Amino acid sequence: MVRRRHLVLVFVMMVALAASAAETGRIVAVGDVHGSFDGLSSILQEAGILDEDLKWAGGDAAYIQLGDLFDRGRDVRAVVDLLMRLEGEAAAAGGSVECILGNHEIMNLSGFYRDADPEIYSTFVDGKSEKKRKKLWSAVKSYRGLTGEPTDDAAMQAWMVEHPLGWAEYVEALEPNGVYGKWLRALPVAIMIDGALFIHGGVSPQVAGMSVAEINDAVASEMKTFDSARRYLVSKSILAPTASVVEVGYAVHALMVEAEKEDSTDLVRRHAEQLKPVAGIDDWLMMSPEGPLWFRGPTRWDEELQGDEMAALLDGIGADVMVVGHTPDREGLIRVRFKDRVFLIDTGMLSSYYTGGRPAALEIDDGVFTAIYLDHREVLVDTHALDKAAVVLPAARELQVARR
Repeated sequence: MVRRRHLVLVFVMMVALAASAAETGRIVAVGDVHGSFDGLSSILQEAGILDEDLKWAGGDAAYIQLGDLFDRGRDVRAVVDLLMRLEGEAAAAGGSVECILGNHEIMNLSGFYRDADPEIYSTFVDGKSEKKRKKLWSAVKSYRGLTGEPTDDAAMQAWMVEHPLGWAEYVEALEPNGVYGKWLRALPVAIMIDGALFIHGGVSPQVAGMSVAEINDAVASEMKTFDSARRYLVSKSILAPTASVVEVGYAVHALMVEAEKEDSTDLVRRHAEQLKPVAGIDDWLMMSPEGPLWFRGPTRWDEELQGDEMAALLDGIGADVMVVGHTPDREGLIRVRFKDRVFLIDTGMLSSYYTGGRPAALEIDDGVFTAIYLDHREVLVDTHALDKAAVVLPAARELQVARR
C-alpha cells in the first residue's frame, strides 16, 4: 500500500512536470564550473547547446547554469565571457541562458578571494596594470599610516607579492559597476521553471515559507547593503580599500561593542548607527551556512529520517523537483535522491582539482531526466515508464482536485 501510494504521488508530480516541460522545451542544466572552460564547453557541445565554434546551437532550449563559475580554476574569465555572450545568442535563437549565483560568486563579490587561482590575475594585466597597483598601494599606505602598520620598502614588497599585477583589475571588474560585478549582482539565487527549482545549495529550513522571488530579493538587498557598508568603512578610513567581507564583519562588530560603552565617542556612535544594518551579516541568506547558497542538506540529509522535511520544503516553495550543485560527487556522477525529487549535478568538473571529477549535464526533456557525460548518457527518471494503470489515474485526479 505504501509503495502504491508513493507511485501515485510520483506519477501525479511527474505528469504535471512532463506537461509543462513540453511547453517549455528542452532544459539543460550544468553544475559547478570553477574555471573549467574546457570542461564546460565540451559538455555543452555534447549536450547540443554549443557548436564546434562555441556558438549557440541549442535552438529554443533553456540552458541553466547553477553557479560557482569562480575560483580554483585558471579560466574563470573565459567561462564568464562565454556565458555573457551566450545570453544574447540564445535569446536571438528563441532559447535562453539562465545563470544563478553560487557561494563562490558571493565570496568574490564581497572581496573574499581565498580560493582564486593566482594565475587568473595575469589574464587581467594590461598596459596600465603597474600604475594601478602603485596607486592602490598608495591608498593602502595612507590607511596603514593611520593604523601604525609598517609602510617601509619591506612592507611594500610584501604587499606587492600578495597583490600581483592584474589583481587590482580583477577587483575592479567585480565592483558594483565593474564588467563582471554588475552582471553578477543582477543574477538570481534561484529560478523556477514549471515546477523545477534550480538553486545552488538548496531550499533550506532558513528560507521555509519564502517564495523564489522573496529569496532573490532578499539576497539582492543584502548585497546592496554590504556594498554600501564597505564603501562607508573605506571612505571613513576605518578599513583599507582592499577590505574583505571578513574584515567588514570584524570592524562592524568592534564598532557595535565600542558604541555600547559609556565612554564611547559621538563619532563611534554615528559609525555604529550607520552600520547597524550589517550587524547580523553572519545570518544573512547570502552568508549563512544554512542559506540557499551554502546549504548541503540535499546531499547530506538522511533520506529516511529527513525525507518528510525535504518534501515539506519543496512543497512549501511550490517545487515538484529541485536541481542543485555545490557539493561535488566523488565519482563524478549525477545523483537522484528523496524519491526522485532532488537532482545533484555537481560532478567536480574541474578534474585537476577534484579527483574523479568530470563534466556532466542534466537534460530535462518531455518528462525524461537524463544525465549527459562526454562518453555516454544515462536516463535517470522517465516519467513515461511509471505505472499508468487505471487504478492510478483516478487517484491522481483526486489529488489534483485536493490541491486546488
